[in-house]
Amino acid sequence: MPAKRKKNIFNVSANLYDLDERNVTLDDIPFYLEYASRVQGPVLELACGTGRVAIPITAAGHEVWGVDLSDPMLDRFRSKLAVLPSEVRERVHLLQSDMSDFNLERKFALIIIAFRSFQALTGAEKQKQCLARVREHLADDGIFIINVFRPFAMLDQSWVKEESLDWEVTDPETGILVRRTHIRKKIDLRKQIIYPELIYYLYKPDGSEEKIVEPLELKYYYEAQLRELLLANGFDIVEELGYYDRRPIIEGPELIFVCKRKSRN
Repeated sequence: MPAKRKKNIFNVSANLYDLDERNVTLDDIPFYLEYASRVQGPVLELACGTGRVAIPITAAGHEVWGVDLSDPMLDRFRSKLAVLPSEVRERVHLLQSDMSDFNLERKFALIIIAFRSFQALTGAEKQKQCLARVREHLADDGIFIINVFRPFAMLDQSWVKEESLDWEVTDPETGILVRRTHIRKKIDLRKQIIYPELIYYLYKPDGSEEKIVEPLELKYYYEAQLRELLLANGFDIVEELGYYDRRPIIEGPELIFVCKRKSRN
């Protein structure tokens, strides 16, 4: 019997990750750049992946640390760095580690967990450990930003759906036509965990085809739940937003909380 694949690692699709150019993968970059411009000091991105957000922050002149559990995603990050000027590469420091268990022995002016990555921590203990690591690494006046998707209604079994198209694009590096779909496989309503699969169909110039399946396992949060989790784990919330254009939290498809370490009385 084949070994069970780890979820949320992108072991087989890291080289395809950056082909996703939907607005939700583009609109957050200027948002995080704007916050980086407000701080003096290094930036930490947890679950940094391929550097989609971290590289633009570094290119803007900031020193950036990136932590990610997936070796393939970090390999992709390094390959993108390799073609950048040396002064940019020298400002990047990468660590392969779980975002709930790391120690960089320094403080950061800005820590971000972008594009819903916190939702990959599906257990309560891991969630608390991650927030504890963030609190320990955040400078006294530092900013912490966390983003998850917003369920607009109470989720139920109707969330489970058949395969549907996400996007289709030709990879400029390989000439391969990539068609990505997803299936909403199942939902655990008690634990608030969804189990989607990303499916990549690769149509190659030589006429051959390949199918790649990437399993995910994600905790979903309602607005009040994430707010309560942050407040209970040592943070004060200074802004609540619904999208990267700064619309109110009740009006957008995202839950974005901008936080600081809880004030000491």
